[in-house]
Amino acid sequence: MAKNLDLQERVEFRTSDGMFTVTADQRIKTWNATAEKLFGYRRDQVIGKKCYDVLCTNGNPGRVKCNRGCVVVSNAAKGRTTRDFDLECKTSEGVVKNINMSIMLPTPGSGSREILHLFRDVTDRRRVERASASSDFHPTGNLPESGSGLAPAGYRLPPLTTREDQVLKLLAAGKNTNDIAEILAIRPLTARNHISRLLTKLGCRSRLEAVAHGTRAGLI
Repeated sequence: MAKNLDLQERVEFRTSDGMFTVTADQRIKTWNATAEKLFGYRRDQVIGKKCYDVLCTNGNPGRVKCNRGCVVVSNAAKGRTTRDFDLECKTSEGVVKNINMSIMLPTPGSGSREILHLFRDVTDRRRVERASASSDFHPTGNLPESGSGLAPAGYRLPPLTTREDQVLKLLAAGKNTNDIAEILAIRPLTARNHISRLLTKLGCRSRLEAVAHGTRAGLI
């Protein structure tokens, strides 16, 4: 009986990731509840449509382009998997999101040619990573030129690690511990420890105080 279960039933069981499958001609065959929630399209709106017609933004900067005959489909036709990648996708309202995609192919000999896409929203995570790597990041907490009005003369933060800087920016964005854990792809306990170390390093008693310190130092 288990062999008669279709791909939709098997994949949706115990997965919190978004999921959809496409046929060899890139038509969407399955579309789970997480995909509906993330992209805003119901199953009946996308089944049978070309995946690139539904999701493509025509401006993805990554190594995998969303279009007809993409590298995922080309690899699958040769029995090859594709390493996970980021893809810019659009929602039903036209909002662009950064999606991290993982590709799975059916076992050879199974008779199926569907290509399974498992994905998760990494928009916030990538934004924080870019902010931490930007040219205006001050890893030593140095102030902007005096007279900028951002902080009193001589104000200085201790050096922050890249992760601490990311956590500080997320706190400034109003994110809680669970949000930070999800965005940075770490456990909530690990996120809590990062926050605790950040507060200790800054000599702050609260997250709000840490954000205020970071703002005055020009890090946010």
